[in-house]
Amino acid sequence: MHASHDDLDTRLAALERRLGAAGTGADTSTSPASSARIGAVALRIPAGASFDDVWPRRLAYREDEPFPSASTIKVFILQALLEEVAAGRVRLEDERRVHASDMVTGSGVLKGLTPGRAYPLVDLATLMIAISDNTATNVLIDLLGIERVRATIARHGWSCTQAMGKLQLGAAQAGRKPSPSTTSAADLADYFTRLWLGDLLPPELTDVAKSIYRKQQFGELGRSLDYDGYSAEIGVSDLRIASKSGSIRGVRNDAGVFEHAPFDASAPVVVMAVMTRGCPDERFHPDNLGAKVLGEAAALLYHASTDDAMTTR
Repeated sequence: MHASHDDLDTRLAALERRLGAAGTGADTSTSPASSARIGAVALRIPAGASFDDVWPRRLAYREDEPFPSASTIKVFILQALLEEVAAGRVRLEDERRVHASDMVTGSGVLKGLTPGRAYPLVDLATLMIAISDNTATNVLIDLLGIERVRATIARHGWSCTQAMGKLQLGAAQAGRKPSPSTTSAADLADYFTRLWLGDLLPPELTDVAKSIYRKQQFGELGRSLDYDGYSAEIGVSDLRIASKSGSIRGVRNDAGVFEHAPFDASAPVVVMAVMTRGCPDERFHPDNLGAKVLGEAAALLYHASTDDAMTTR
């Protein structure tokens, strides 16, 4: 599918109206603008390309608008951790003990396991990304210090990203928990592009990060592309999505990399970040409208990203 930028913008704007009209009974073809927003970036990376080759050709929609990050903030925590490993200040096999006082609500399994156990840092990092474990995340933030995470973000120029601290510590207010951290589709796409190109970490740690993202168990990027994560895991799919999603009430985000068989350096990849906010459907449910709209936007961008006529926005 080939689409002009104007056509892509029109279709994403229609999805945005649909996102904001959930449950209101409004006609989304004529309803006025709401507070609902979509932010998105997609780009194709051919074999042998550099960042300067591919970044100007990205597809973008509200790419620099800050969105609540939800759990996508965890990609920057992983980056800070692996930079500490690269500097020799910690090792992936080092262990950290998870105490009852560390256990918090939200996604993850550590909150339900026996307290007082120690886990290697690589396992905590994998839990943080693959199942979005909030307890593992907070243990890693304690190890690193939030200022080190912020320094990593600033050093790499992710200017729309603010990491405000540990997760799930604020009291619920009217059924909501605060998510003060923010990021943008451009910052997330920049991160995954540079990671996959090997620009952020030494080769062995780049491989560690990619391996962790390939273990992802929660994602929306492939839902409208008939993507089957289990088939990818057992090696019977021509497509594999390595990613990090994030969800809070009214917000669904997902960012990562579409890898194509033969899954080696000769195959191009597609980097994508899609963010949403302001959806009145606040259910944590497979049929959440925000998740559906995110998946439809991702499918649109995935197909459009192969159009070599696309230029920067």
